[in-house]
Amino acid sequence: MEYLHPEVDPASFKSVMSTWPTGVAIITSLRDEDGSRPLGILCNSLTSISLEKRLLLWTVDHASGSYPYWIKAEKWVVHFLADDQQELVKRFAQKGVPDKFAGLEFQRREDGIPLLDGVVARLHCTTTQRVATHDHTIILGEVDAMQRCAKSPMVYALREFLPLKSSEKS
Repeated sequence: MEYLHPEVDPASFKSVMSTWPTGVAIITSLRDEDGSRPLGILCNSLTSISLEKRLLLWTVDHASGSYPYWIKAEKWVVHFLADDQQELVKRFAQKGVPDKFAGLEFQRREDGIPLLDGVVARLHCTTTQRVATHDHTIILGEVDAMQRCAKSPMVYALREFLPLKSSEKS
């Protein structure tokens, strides 16, 4: 095993963490209470924490331009991206873009929250708790409803997207 550095500096930590494969998701909600402006963020800091209560957690960076909206969002939808949706990753990874939904075709839930098409799965969630940490806030939510289709999920590791064959086992 290669020894990188005697200290855990940010670059070394990032390098080691890149060896941990993750799925890729976009979380959507609304910027405004009237539902007029959609909100979306690219996320790979997502995990389930309880099957009994169907709880998820994800994190949002305090430096994110959308952070003020996420710490108030009560309802949101997690979209697990399919392996053919790299254009969505590029779109939602951009920083400083006022409207990441401009020119994008999408549906809306009854309450206005954006629903992205072509994804592997959607989890409709309600925020249950927020925990501020050093530079991120952990957002916990309970899954209220789910949708799934038979597509291959997007996987990210070693700073690249990797193919993964979908299995219909449930």
